[in-house]
Amino acid sequence: MPYLTDERLKSYLDTNQLHREQLALAVLSLDKRFTEVRPRHPRGGPDGGRDIEAIFRGDQRVFGAVGFVNQADDSEDRKKDVRKKYRDDLTSALSAKPPPTVFVFLTNVNLTVGDKDDLVAIAKKNGLVHSEIFDRERLRIALDSADGFAIRFQYLGVPLSEEEQAIFFAKWGDDINSVITTGFQSIQWTLDHLLFLQESTGPLSSFQLSFELDKAYPAEEIGHFRAFSSVYLREPKLKILSLLFGSTDKSDRLTEPRPADATETHAGIKFGISGAQWEQYFDPPSSNNPATPEALGSDPPEKYVCVGSSQSVGVSTVQFLSIKYYKGSFLRFEPVLRLQDFDDCMIMPILNRSLALRVKAIHVISSGYKLLEVSADAFEIDETTFEQLVPIEFSDEELADPWTRLRPKDSSVFQLSFFDEIPLRMSSSRRTKNTIPARK
Repeated sequence: MPYLTDERLKSYLDTNQLHREQLALAVLSLDKRFTEVRPRHPRGGPDGGRDIEAIFRGDQRVFGAVGFVNQADDSEDRKKDVRKKYRDDLTSALSAKPPPTVFVFLTNVNLTVGDKDDLVAIAKKNGLVHSEIFDRERLRIALDSADGFAIRFQYLGVPLSEEEQAIFFAKWGDDINSVITTGFQSIQWTLDHLLFLQESTGPLSSFQLSFELDKAYPAEEIGHFRAFSSVYLREPKLKILSLLFGSTDKSDRLTEPRPADATETHAGIKFGISGAQWEQYFDPPSSNNPATPEALGSDPPEKYVCVGSSQSVGVSTVQFLSIKYYKGSFLRFEPVLRLQDFDDCMIMPILNRSLALRVKAIHVISSGYKLLEVSADAFEIDETTFEQLVPIEFSDEELADPWTRLRPKDSSVFQLSFFDEIPLRMSSSRRTKNTIPARK
């Protein structure tokens, strides 16, 4: 709508100096050569003829002046007034300390090419590197472009025609859709986080580490294995300071005492698996259990109490090997940990070396949520010797495949943070079916 835009520029903002300056600032911001465009007085007021400040081409200081007139026309008298306004504002700009190197002038009066060249020459004669004049026609062109439609509507009240709407959405449609999608995604993430924080207050059913191998292996290639993990809570919960759990081959390895007539079971994951879990307790000082200076000055002993074991049949192929701390009994006779208790916990997987070399990723899962996934490029195998924590006896032949620890490359242990990363709910709840007719 060139004609309507031109007419509105002449008189629509008469006496409204604040909106004139805001319109000029918005138009100047469309020019990518100008950055950090800002008003000298955001709410209007005396500014010494320097309405706008900006940066030109990254390093040149810019002062801008707005020279709009009421009931603008292109008569010689109006042009004379605008030329005088330019010179006065230029003089004011040059008096600043430090002075600008670029001067911009915006007016709603059309000037000839010769008029603009003469004024720019005056600026350069006074030592400026560059000067530009945005007269009414140049302002109109900017406002009638796809980038300027919103500015035009906001300050001049000119709506988009059907053709302009097509141009606008052709340019900005994808960006608008992206903003809407991103907004909904942000809302969904917030809801997911709130749901997790609520569900994490329920009793823990299990806490599981699943080691994904780099391919599916025949059981014979895996043979003897040891896969365990320690988990240190941020603070003792139910007097529990840390957990240790895992599994190894031989389904009867933890059976004590072994029957005298029992036959020796075969080694290897193909023939059976045994698992166990332990808890380490911390008993805080109390009147019945006073703390001694010696106790206060030493670390708690790293002794674990076995709280469960399991046996299972072997497997013929292995690509995922899972170990689990399990509390999902049919009846619960005592309080148990909650998933929220594992916030900021520290996790240290402990595996035999030949198994560790095959691990492609580590998945941490609990109570229906994926808490963490670590790919092979984010962890390393620590082969330094350390004191064995697992209270199970292994033969010298088995220990010839030594213990190793898996550590993140940028830290010493894996750590969960329910604030920094939103756990993924691995299933959705079903809605209860209702076949009862609604009452009228």
